[in-house]
Amino acid sequence: MAKLITGGTGYIGAELARILADRGEEVVLFDIAINRYRIEDIESKVKMVRGDLGNFSEVFNVVKDNNITEIYHMGSMLTYMSELNPWASFRSNVIGSCNVLEAARLFGVEKMMFTSTLGTFGLQMDEVLTDITMQRPLGIYGCGKLYIEGLGRYYRNKFGLDFRSIRYAHMIGPNVHTPGHWAPPMIEDAIFGKPNECIYGAPESTISMIYVRDAARAADMVLQAPKENIEMLNYNVAGIPAVISAREVETVLTKRFPKTKVTYKPDPIRPGARQRFGVWKVFDDSYARKEWGWKPQYATLEAIIDIFEKDMKEHPRRYGLV
Repeated sequence: MAKLITGGTGYIGAELARILADRGEEVVLFDIAINRYRIEDIESKVKMVRGDLGNFSEVFNVVKDNNITEIYHMGSMLTYMSELNPWASFRSNVIGSCNVLEAARLFGVEKMMFTSTLGTFGLQMDEVLTDITMQRPLGIYGCGKLYIEGLGRYYRNKFGLDFRSIRYAHMIGPNVHTPGHWAPPMIEDAIFGKPNECIYGAPESTISMIYVRDAARAADMVLQAPKENIEMLNYNVAGIPAVISAREVETVLTKRFPKTKVTYKPDPIRPGARQRFGVWKVFDDSYARKEWGWKPQYATLEAIIDIFEKDMKEHPRRYGLV
């Protein structure tokens, strides 16, 4: 009765593994690159399997050999690397996810959740992005994620696989230096008392946020929700649904950390720097709140900064800060 997390030693996967292990679940972590430092405190409580999502034999084997009953499918190639190598992205994010779905179908997995992205939205965005907003992704990462949202729905209808997925708002947490993400480095530098050079955004750049701990909680909550509650199937999930600008983040940080200094030098060739300002204003997650009781623990910018600083100080190794 084991639970599988693909991308299990990744940023969110490790947080989720900690939640499951701490409540006594049998957990298997599948990852192409094992980041042991992220799971040192629970390493004795989990099983780690090195493998490639794009290799169907490795995916099938980890599901069959470990009698997997539930899958948290989090493994993927992220936005920036996907744009650099769209062919590898297709292999990992589309073919790899198809392999996970097929393994779930063939070996009787009871239920599966998938992590999607707000990157499934893009062209002609509305001010409020809901679960029924038209999705027109612009990048290969969003295209791949949107395809699996639809394929998961097909597997549910055709084969009875209990599939659910969530689209995360922008991830916030220590040492998130993913290209295109300006907020985590800005917060981190303020806590460290270092000047921040914002190369992925301008003062008007806006994002909806979710803290990494909340992201892991959401993944667990959606999969454990009663099947009869899951109607929308693919859900937006945020910590702070209303967007926040870089200038607003800077202002809050300056009040708390007087040494905060931010210089905006957006590079137009970098991901995120060409964001269209003033388009979307809310990443609405009301369906998740209504259907399976989603409620973030860190629902304000101040609360996110509090836990960000606490995690940096108490778990520097876990977040790769030492």
